[in-house]
Amino acid sequence: MLTLPGDLIISAVAPKNDAQGRPIHMELCASCDAGDTDRPAAGLLLQFFADGGGQDETRAPEAAHLMMEWTKECMAAHGWYWQETPPDQP
Repeated sequence: MLTLPGDLIISAVAPKNDAQGRPIHMELCASCDAGDTDRPAAGLLLQFFADGGGQDETRAPEAAHLMMEWTKECMAAHGWYWQETPPDQP
């Protein structure tokens, strides 16, 4: 994803590399992700920030939920899926 200065809102590096051994960067970009119907969680998180949610600490639970949904969406794009409980250990 190519982003222009000021467009990148969130950037994170996934805990695993891609198939070629390169780090996977999860990025939220206002100009790249707004209106992308394949990325509904990204759009909702962008709207949260556009509405000033990032400046309102009373909206922290909403922020946490939206961040988790965005993270799951980013992970799914790379074939990973969130597991709510750890697997049983042998």
